[in-house]
Amino acid sequence: MSRDELSALVLAEVARRCDATRARPRPPAWKWWEVREDEAEREYGPRYSPTWFGEATATEAGRVRLLRTVYRLADAGLLTVVKSEGGRLERVRLTKAGRDAAAVLAGTGG
Repeated sequence: MSRDELSALVLAEVARRCDATRARPRPPAWKWWEVREDEAEREYGPRYSPTWFGEATATEAGRVRLLRTVYRLADAGLLTVVKSEGGRLERVRLTKAGRDAAAVLAGTGG
């Protein structure tokens, strides 16, 4: 898989995850633990997981390659990443430019 294909894969999957977050109903207020997580996902993006990419992360080399692609897209201004206190990638979401690029790649305009 080329760098461009990996970048397209990451943008498409992050877009899908962010769209799913926006589309789901908000949890009831009495479930404060779910409300807190829902608000964090809506503001900062879903929790990152290498399992999002299936076979592309089946090996350690593939996992690292996808992680480097995420950081490269963040450096290009297409993604926003949030790191945990320990410095690990925790959340990822699309920027405006990233949403436009994902829409173009999906063929839905921009």
